[in-house]
Amino acid sequence: MGAHWPSLAQQPSLLQQQQTQQRGAADISFTIDANKQQRQLIAELENKNREILQEIQRLRLEHEQASQPTPEKAQQNPTLLAELRLLR
Repeated sequence: MGAHWPSLAQQPSLLQQQQTQQRGAADISFTIDANKQQRQLIAELENKNREILQEIQRLRLEHEQASQPTPEKAQQNPTLLAELRLLR
């Protein structure tokens, strides 16, 4: 019977080994989970970044179109036309 069970002197060492192995498995599982979450977060941030860049492009085009005076606008607003002449 004594051959099947570790001696009292060996038990703390064996217990520590077992706990280390369990922690190692838990750490690997946690790391895999964390990596998966990081990849998911990166994908979400990349999608959000694309949306923001598209919105910036849309606003730039809108601003360019609004900044270019059309002949109708200039004729309707003589003050604007005078200011534009002064800027040239």
